[in-house]
Amino acid sequence: METVPPPPARTPSRIPSQKAELLSVRFARRTAEMAVSPPESTTGLAQLARRHMRLLFWTQALSVATFQLMPALGGVMLLHLTGTVAATGLALSLSGLGQILTAYPAGRWMDRVGRGPVFATSGFLSALAAALVGWTFQEHHLWGFAGAVLLFGALSAPLRQLSVAAADLHPPEERGKAVGYLLMGSVVGALISPLLSSSIVWIWRNEVSAIAWTWFGAAALQLGILPLMRLLRPDPKEVARRYLERTDPEETAASAGVPATAWSLAAAITAYAASWGIMTLSMAIAPVAMRAHGHGVSEIVWAITLHSIGMFAFGRPLGAIADRLGRLPLMAGSLAVIALSTFGSVATGEYWTATFFLFLVGVGWSGGVVASTALLSDLSTAEDRGRRFGVAELVARAGVVGFPMLGAALLGQSGLGLVGAVLALSAGIPLGCIAAAARAHSLLPARAFPRGATDAGD
Repeated sequence: METVPPPPARTPSRIPSQKAELLSVRFARRTAEMAVSPPESTTGLAQLARRHMRLLFWTQALSVATFQLMPALGGVMLLHLTGTVAATGLALSLSGLGQILTAYPAGRWMDRVGRGPVFATSGFLSALAAALVGWTFQEHHLWGFAGAVLLFGALSAPLRQLSVAAADLHPPEERGKAVGYLLMGSVVGALISPLLSSSIVWIWRNEVSAIAWTWFGAAALQLGILPLMRLLRPDPKEVARRYLERTDPEETAASAGVPATAWSLAAAITAYAASWGIMTLSMAIAPVAMRAHGHGVSEIVWAITLHSIGMFAFGRPLGAIADRLGRLPLMAGSLAVIALSTFGSVATGEYWTATFFLFLVGVGWSGGVVASTALLSDLSTAEDRGRRFGVAELVARAGVVGFPMLGAALLGQSGLGLVGAVLALSAGIPLGCIAAAARAHSLLPARAFPRGATDAGD
């Protein structure tokens, strides 16, 4: 019987091992690429930041459109309710007092629950308060109107802290531009409110009735903030946490317990408050001085319009300067400009010179607010940024309430001498803090000084 030889032994194939080796190489390469450049830290986070900033931009525009009605119509409404010019300043004072009451609690709440929920709640409740302002005026209830104005100021105050969310979304080297971009939303808001008011006057053909309905329309604008905040997900606070996890904490967070950080924090808060206070003082006394020099109402209105352009139109380029040259130099220069220009606007009787000074007051305010906001963000973490901004807002709102009354009293009783002394003191305090921080700038967090500064100083 013939035996069948066994089949030849099969040599093991090298194909599986080659595939495994190829997959291993690809996996190692992909892992190395991810370690160097995590997707979320570049393209993903950048796209999310742009999307969120658009939402914050329109929230800023809608909120400013309503804020603008208080200085524009508050005095006129009180004149109609009381019949006396002496009471016309009460609306701004009550609104400012309301903002003082809730500035810090709003910041603390943002640190606890996130930014979006606080802004959404503020938008809803301030819409109700705006409607109440219109209703009490329509019903001719003086005390009810005063309470509604106070309530509106308190409930809308958190929306003045949108820059907290803008800072959360950006690394230190981009925060100045982010805050400047947000300020430019105020330009849109400043255009919305007169369009709203003019449209309602055209519909009603009665200015007194149109005032109440303008506030009802403003309430509807505030409600528009709710869907915007619903889209603000993930919350900017969570985005900040995610960003900080991929970055050196020493670069973006405060250096706790370091003396230079304390001076920097004092510089940021005092510069922020002084920018607001001096600008408000200018708005209180410059129109009175221009009127005393014989300029007409329409001329004064145009001067204030150019001042507003200076405030909001240059936020983005000033933010770029803060990012490139540093926060402290821009803060110091802006404070000098705003103080000198405020004095110049009331000291000169020539219209175009005074108007140019008012324009510079607006530019100085913008630079001071952008730079101090960016520095305050650099000195904060996602967990305490709201509280620190709340402190800055509290001090600033106190200045907004007190400076106009002080300036008017000094201008009427003592002339330009004491006004100049108040301006020098108001700018001198933050400038002193800036100088103290500058002496130890090697200990400051990132972006307090320009790129290229060494740890030992320039």
